[in-house]
Amino acid sequence: MTRPKKTSRLTPKGTRPQGEVVEESLSGDLPPSAAWFGWMILIFLLVGVAVIFSNYMSWLPGSPSSSWILGGLGFVLLGILSATRWR
Repeated sequence: MTRPKKTSRLTPKGTRPQGEVVEESLSGDLPPSAAWFGWMILIFLLVGVAVIFSNYMSWLPGSPSSSWILGGLGFVLLGILSATRWR
């Protein structure tokens, strides 16, 4: 005789408790992003990393300087913020 399986499920699989409100995804009604948007994200991130790297290698005028670092971090931040808006 086999043992019955112990589960932590309170309702049968595939059902929902009464009164539960299910919200649909808000992004379903928005069109997908343009094809160039992904490339823009990548360019922002790569330019930011290139500026920071070039600052440490002293390839930029007046480097090493914290203003170049802030500019590079700004580009990286733009890339990250753009990536959160990509659909």
